Formats: sequence, structure tokens, C-alpha cells
Amino acid sequence: MQSYGFFFRCSAEQRMKTYKLIALLAPLAACSSSAQAISLAEMKERTAAIASRYLEIWSANNASPISGVPYMYGPTVIFYGKRYTQANLVDEKRRAIRQWPVRKYVHRPGTLKIDCNASTLKCAARSTIDFDASNPSKGTSKSGSARFDLGVSFADRHPVILYEGGSLNSRRAGR
Repeated sequence: MQSYGFFFRCSAEQRMKTYKLIALLAPLAACSSSAQAISLAEMKERTAAIASRYLEIWSANNASPISGVPYMYGPTVIFYGKRYTQANLVDEKRRAIRQWPVRKYVHRPGTLKIDCNASTLKCAARSTIDFDASNPSKGTSKSGSARFDLGVSFADRHPVILYEGGSLNSRRAGR
């Protein structure tokens, strides 16, 4: 069993942001035996909300987003083209947070597109994101834009992220 004690060392505000993403996912848990009942419109709406909230949470300048990994992601996930277990994904995200402790990711207005498949209960979100990341202790920073892809499944008790990926559009190195 993993320990998520680090979550409780985060600020109340950051814990609340993580709880809010989990709250977006939780309402479908009551439909565990009838996940098929979700409409295409609701899947699209929830996927857009999950993709937007996801970037807000990962823009937190601490490690609190890691605590949501077991709930937000499926048992395995395709992360930028590579298959990860949840434990591997937690390790990867921790490395990224250590490298870039100050982060801001936002969907470029008007670019978030959602496609859903009602028969598989899966949706894909794609957008262009703008980002700024820095590591003040190392004096490094970067900013730019990237394509962002997020796959969400509604087939289980609550929606889970199946994949995350994208590619760099442009980057401006800071220091």
C-alpha cells in the first residue's frame, strides 16, 4: 500500500484543488452497474471539465497533485507514448515536479476539442496549451505551447484517464 502522507503536508488550498478534480470524477461512481446510462453530451461535458481542471491542478506549485493519481488514472496509463503503472506514473510526475517546481499550464482559448465514442464510453480531449515552468533554485525556466491530448474512459464506476500525451509546438527557453 502506498503512503500519501505528503498530500497532507500541502496547503489546504492545494488539497482543495485536488479534491475538486476528484469531485468531478466521483458522481459517476453511483452508476457503477449502469455506466452505459451516461449520455454522449454528458461525457463531452465531463471530459472538458476534467481536462480543464487537470491543468489547473498540475499548475499547483507543490506535489499535492500526485495524491490524485490513484483515483484519476486507470491501473495502467499511456503517458506520452509509454505504458505506465500508477506507481511508475507517480514516480514520473514527482520527477517532473522536482525539475519544474513552478508550473502554469492553460488551454489556449478556443482550442479545446472533445470527441467521444458512445459505444466504448471513451472520450478524447485535444487542445493547444500554453505553459510556463521554472526552477528558481537552479535559475532555469521555459515557456511555450504544446499540443495536449487526454483520453478519458467512462466505462467503470468513475471516469479515469487512460492516456496523456502531446507534442511541443514551440518553446522559449528562459534562463
